[in-house]
Amino acid sequence: MTTRYGFHIVAVDKRVAGQVVPFEAAREKIAARLTEQVGCKALEQYVAVLAGKADVQGVNLNAAATPLVR
Repeated sequence: MTTRYGFHIVAVDKRVAGQVVPFEAAREKIAARLTEQVGCKALEQYVAVLAGKADVQGVNLNAAATPLVR
């Protein structure tokens, strides 16, 4: 395998088949993950709006001119 750090040799000693997890068993983890992703995206957008209002030169802050960010 090649990555940006060079070549890597991987030895597979054992394979274990995966199992299907019922939705009810995974519901809380899925909800927590989605909540975390939404929070991170909201924070990212908020910082972009703040950076758009700031007068900072010499660094790219991925600023947004309006609160309508993607």
